[in-house]
Amino acid sequence: MVKTYAVFFLLLTGCASWFSAALAEPGAEQELLRYSRTHDMIAPDGVPMLRVFDTGRVLVHRPAYMKQAGDYEYYLSAEEMKALQERIERKSIIDFDKARLKQQLREAEAALQGGGRQLFAISDNTYTHLSVYPGANGPVSDIHWANLQNDADRHSGLRDLAEMAETERFLQTLLQHPKMMKLD
Repeated sequence: MVKTYAVFFLLLTGCASWFSAALAEPGAEQELLRYSRTHDMIAPDGVPMLRVFDTGRVLVHRPAYMKQAGDYEYYLSAEEMKALQERIERKSIIDFDKARLKQQLREAEAALQGGGRQLFAISDNTYTHLSVYPGANGPVSDIHWANLQNDADRHSGLRDLAEMAETERFLQTLLQHPKMMKLD
């Protein structure tokens, strides 16, 4: 009996996915990325701070703790879309390998400690969350990293880390775009 329900549930789930894909409007916009930055001291509200679509539409969510909290929308220019595409199509983003990058970071940290450098500590972490959706051609790239900007500043020789930090700085500028219009 349990197997029958499990098979029925799988069939129903598969059909629902097929129907939603079949009924989707041709040419409907696709989400390219989601970005958020959270902190240990502030509870996240679960809404991505930035969502960008292939049409150039951008949705910005400023949580309640930020100045000018609320939801905003605007459209990127062709040049801005090109700059964004170039950043999110980098190997460091698309082929993000957290384990490999963490190992490189540990080796860089060991080299700093061996050289008699000063100790470094962070009391409250800042977390970068970036999901890139390349469409039907590839897997979603999910990046979750604590203290990205600090790590990139301290270890500028790690190219992937530096590129990720540069991408995050670019995304931060999109959160402050002059064309933003507040949604009601």
